[in-house]
Amino acid sequence: MTFEPILVAKPWGGRKLESLGKSLPDSESYGESWEIADLPLDAVTSAAVTRTVSDYGPSAGSTLGELISQFGDALLGSASATILGDFPLLVKYLDAKEHLSVQVHPDARFIDECPGTYLKTESWYVVEAEPGAVLYLGFRDGVEMEDVKESAGAQAMVDLLDPVPALAGEFHHLPAGTVHALGAGVVVAEIQTPSDTTFRLYDWIEEYGRAPRTLHIAEGLEAIRLDASPGSMGLIEGDGRRLLVDTPHYSIVEHRSSLGTIELRNPSELRIVMVVAGELVVSTSGHDPIRLAVGRTAVVPASTAQSVELEVIAPATVLEIALV
Repeated sequence: MTFEPILVAKPWGGRKLESLGKSLPDSESYGESWEIADLPLDAVTSAAVTRTVSDYGPSAGSTLGELISQFGDALLGSASATILGDFPLLVKYLDAKEHLSVQVHPDARFIDECPGTYLKTESWYVVEAEPGAVLYLGFRDGVEMEDVKESAGAQAMVDLLDPVPALAGEFHHLPAGTVHALGAGVVVAEIQTPSDTTFRLYDWIEEYGRAPRTLHIAEGLEAIRLDASPGSMGLIEGDGRRLLVDTPHYSIVEHRSSLGTIELRNPSELRIVMVVAGELVVSTSGHDPIRLAVGRTAVVPASTAQSVELEVIAPATVLEIALV
């Protein structure tokens, strides 16, 4: 199953999503391409459309939530939908022409105490990075909560953050409660729990001349977890497969292959196949093959996962995403 992406204009975005095969409809700055999305409208503040629609085969025209209702375990396997019956992941590409806001997302404890918020744990795979670009991942060593409170909402907060060089092919996991910002000049694939709850602590208004956006100082300070520990993995050279992260919500395996076929790690469960470089042909028994070039994403239902074959036709890097 493939889906029509939802393109989201952002003040910090650019035009690099076009290099991932996205047809941007106008001259605006686009920051996000939602590849797989199935969120209730009232859970989202940043997009007018919240559910991607299948654009291929017998499922064309259906959202993932509708397909879950129709096929149940044949689609999800042993995984579960959300409490509302929606698909339990949100998969995106992000293009940061400018720095994103310094922000934090709530963890399970926070959402239990604040109805209407949604847990957000996320992971970034760096697809492109300009020379000198950085990712802000958590705080520098020695930063205390009092320092954070004094600097929240001001440029001084940036000095507390840990800037990490952004390099294509590297991976970073950001547990809920981690203060972070995607730096300018970076394109990432983002895999996350299905949430749009974001608390901004600083937004680079003066640096970029942006229109002011609401900050969420009180909520953000409450959501911060100083002990939240980002996890990172460097680039590997050549062909190979490695587990990038295994969380209570999802796992991600990176496949790098110059030729031949890619085997899924657990071919009896639903998989999301995200092509971040190169090109594949995906074949399953009883269905016509489809080509997935860089920037394309497909859902492999649990019922067909055992028969799927990923044939590399141009040296490829693929993220295999599994539900937990």
